[in-house]
Amino acid sequence: MNQVVMVHFFGKFCLESKNGRLDEETIHSKKIIKLLAFLLLNHNRMINAEELGELVWGNGGSSNPMGALKNLIYRLRNTLKQLGPEEYIVSRSGTYGWNEKIELHSDMEEFRYRAEQTREAGNDTKLQIKKYEEALSCYEKPCTCVLTSESWLAVRFTYYHFVYIKLVNELCELYNSIHDYAAIQRVCGRAMACDELSEDVHYWMIRSWVEMGDADDALKQYETAVEILYEKLGIHRSDRMKELYDEILGMNINSIEATMDDIYEEIQEEDPNGVFFCEYTVFREIYRLEARRVLRSGNAEYMLLLTIKINERELQEDPVRIQYYRKRSGTKLQKLLTRHLRMGDVAARYSDEQYIVMLPYCDYESSQKVIKRILSNFKKDMDSDKVTLKAETREVSVNYELPQESRGGVI
Repeated sequence: MNQVVMVHFFGKFCLESKNGRLDEETIHSKKIIKLLAFLLLNHNRMINAEELGELVWGNGGSSNPMGALKNLIYRLRNTLKQLGPEEYIVSRSGTYGWNEKIELHSDMEEFRYRAEQTREAGNDTKLQIKKYEEALSCYEKPCTCVLTSESWLAVRFTYYHFVYIKLVNELCELYNSIHDYAAIQRVCGRAMACDELSEDVHYWMIRSWVEMGDADDALKQYETAVEILYEKLGIHRSDRMKELYDEILGMNINSIEATMDDIYEEIQEEDPNGVFFCEYTVFREIYRLEARRVLRSGNAEYMLLLTIKINERELQEDPVRIQYYRKRSGTKLQKLLTRHLRMGDVAARYSDEQYIVMLPYCDYESSQKVIKRILSNFKKDMDSDKVTLKAETREVSVNYELPQESRGGVI
């Protein structure tokens, strides 16, 4: 019976047989690891020496590339003896390849096969779920130290990760159709360990809490998702996430009859100092309430729209620098608003480069003082002519909708 070797590209790179095991730590050599992985990925063909030499050393990396390759192949063969006495690497007319007589199983190929099988289940939901679970069980986040930086393998890792997230999304839809929300949380929990930056995964985790009627955990998961996606990717909420947030706000926290003490404890804020930061959706409702109060009292109040302006023309050749300034200026502005606004003022991020602020019990002259203080401190904190801050003023009123650049004063 021919020997069988199992190769793991997902998780930690390693090879296993009935006789032994090899991984990055036991192989030691980065060049041998690269050469071995490439031969395994291309186990169904013989590869010429020039291609392998360029893979390992690149152009001009060795004064005698053919001799160096023969030496490296010799070392690789000796390393593979830990799996058994067979001849794993064969050579033929200046080419090298995996011995076709030795059966090779790859977790990457197994995942691809299982993923394709999910399309063969028809409309049988139970069978579909079984095939999706089998496919997902084959995948782990690649954590090889040597190989993830190699473009010829990184492309495959990227593709299979895309397939994995797609399968997660489709499986969650299936579980949602049969109301198995605990299963969604299990699937998403494992997926987040592989990729915490997937909005799809966060969406389904939040959706499961919503469907289970748990508004508190749904809101916590939502806030975590928004923070991760913005801080690490610089992306704002999608329309789907905004709709989900509105749904959370509309949920009944508790369907049983509550006492005044229950409600009072629920709505109390732990640390009521300083400006009240909130989501835009909440800000919108506070604005509408405040506009009604202003209409009844006759007192004027003002709202500010603060827009960060980055001179992208000067930075157009360096997109990384643009992203740096965008993130840094947003962080600086939020901290500045925390320092210089009062308790009772309300602020929210309107877009990636805009904040809106409402100043209750603040007349026009006072609002202009607030603006000048914010602009002055922003300029001082940023200390760069690449970024400026524009401020617009709008009177709080039931006769206007939320800010538009064509209306109101501009500084």
